[in-house]
Amino acid sequence: MANMNDVAKLAGVSRGTVSNYINGGNVKQSSKNSIKKAIEKLHYVPNNNARELKMNRSNFVVFIIPTTQTPFFAELTKEIQTYLKENKFKMLLCLSNNDIKDELEYLQMAKEQKVAGIITISYSNLDNYLNADFPIVSIEKKFKKNITCISSEQYEGGKLAAEQLHIRGLKSMLLITRSTEQTKYNYGIRAQGFIDYCNDHHLSYTVFNPEVHDDEFYDLLEVYIKKQYKSNITFEGIFSTSDQYADYCFRLLLALGYKIPDDIQIIGFDGGKMYAEQDYYLSSIRQPVKKIANECVKQLIFKIKHQDERVREKIIIPTSFVNGITTK
Repeated sequence: MANMNDVAKLAGVSRGTVSNYINGGNVKQSSKNSIKKAIEKLHYVPNNNARELKMNRSNFVVFIIPTTQTPFFAELTKEIQTYLKENKFKMLLCLSNNDIKDELEYLQMAKEQKVAGIITISYSNLDNYLNADFPIVSIEKKFKKNITCISSEQYEGGKLAAEQLHIRGLKSMLLITRSTEQTKYNYGIRAQGFIDYCNDHHLSYTVFNPEVHDDEFYDLLEVYIKKQYKSNITFEGIFSTSDQYADYCFRLLLALGYKIPDDIQIIGFDGGKMYAEQDYYLSSIRQPVKKIANECVKQLIFKIKHQDERVREKIIIPTSFVNGITTK
């Protein structure tokens, strides 16, 4: 069985150069090519256990996510764990609640534990705390150069929602969203797509967009919906930048005596399911969870294996419309 010395001799390089190549160190391109050919010819298989000890890095990947209390985040967590397991990695799940203090603690923990890499959904200002040389992949928000960002097509998804309401002949629409420094990276982009489509097609729309956090939003939404619909200022179509806001609005309107979708049609954003066999409940813009998860793991592994090479800066995956019980 071939060993590292055999590879070095055939490639015409030192044993240390072969070791650097295998462990992801800096090796000039000509040497890389020679070592790769030698490994293939000799059918050399590196000792992964010894490599892990030398690199002093585990096979754990930290996944930092705001919450798992929505179908979308729960489904995404499951799929990322599945793809990591298929590639011989283990997942450490960290819930941040969108709190930068928690996120920084998790980043420090990952550094101290010498994990293989990090996948994160964070909308905080973390650029000064992230090392682009370390294997990191972000979801939705783009951080500094050489950190890959994976996202569904947020803007086109907002346009698609407006288009779906438009082709159903609806003339008066309501956009439900909220604005904070953090939500501009998802809700804000979705809302802008919806607004641009409406403006381009001369559609009448109203925007409900308070600058508050989640814990204040639902009370404000309830007051607004009840006031509008009790005063007969009704909207034929509603687009919410998240499924949870769409569901809350749906239940408010049912309580007010409206029939959905006969009187009002509603589209959310995410299209998550509680379980795989569940029928789509809300009509929604579906984020391609499996593709997002697969791409995250794929790009992270590339970074782990090729730390000195450039990565793809941003990968955008198309969304789709799923028809539930809230549209005709």
